[in-house]
Amino acid sequence: MNYIVLDTEINGRVWKSENPMEVISIGAVKIREEDLNGGDLKNDSFYEYVKPIYKYTDYARKFTGIPKQTIAQAQSFASVIEKFKQWVGHEEHVFIGWSDSDKLVLVRDSKINKIEEDWVDNYIDLQAYIKRWIPEANNMQVSLRNAIELFNLEWTGEEHDALDDAANTAKIFKHLCKGITGNIVQEFMRGTTCKLFRKCEQCGKLYRPKSTRIKKAKKCNKCYRAAMKAKQGS
Repeated sequence: MNYIVLDTEINGRVWKSENPMEVISIGAVKIREEDLNGGDLKNDSFYEYVKPIYKYTDYARKFTGIPKQTIAQAQSFASVIEKFKQWVGHEEHVFIGWSDSDKLVLVRDSKINKIEEDWVDNYIDLQAYIKRWIPEANNMQVSLRNAIELFNLEWTGEEHDALDDAANTAKIFKHLCKGITGNIVQEFMRGTTCKLFRKCEQCGKLYRPKSTRIKKAKKCNKCYRAAMKAKQGS
């Protein structure tokens, strides 16, 4: 079993827009079963920038520190994901991220780029596991840096750098593995509650279901409310 600990940075913004906040970088480290108790975390790593479909925002540039020229020269999401899959390989593996957001953006961008999104199905949300099962976390939302401090580990690299964030997440994962005697994947899956984006059957836009009614209706919130209003008016 290989454990692929990943992180993504996105083309973020603080203003409303219909454009998706696409992935602009992917970082990951590969931990083999025999390396859980040692080894260099960046010995087998993946790091690529991604050129988004929509304009690279100044907000994302300042937040991540990635120069505009670097993004302009980067490859498309489809090309980078193909390289990423080749790096992951065909051995049995599971993806691990600090929260469900990395899986969600990878699924969404896969759909946008007409790529089958099931490649990232097997995914562990490490933050959710810690929040639910580690008493010291006190059932609170814990940041990656706070978790490093919580377990008395040393932070390395820069925040909001995809590879450095992946390496720090891997540190926490390996630390938690020390106390597990059974199946590691089954243990960490106990905390995973990752939801997926769906495609609205009416307008075709991607949305994340926030209620059981909207999920059953298979419509985004806007189309669902419009349908209910039309139904009440008839």
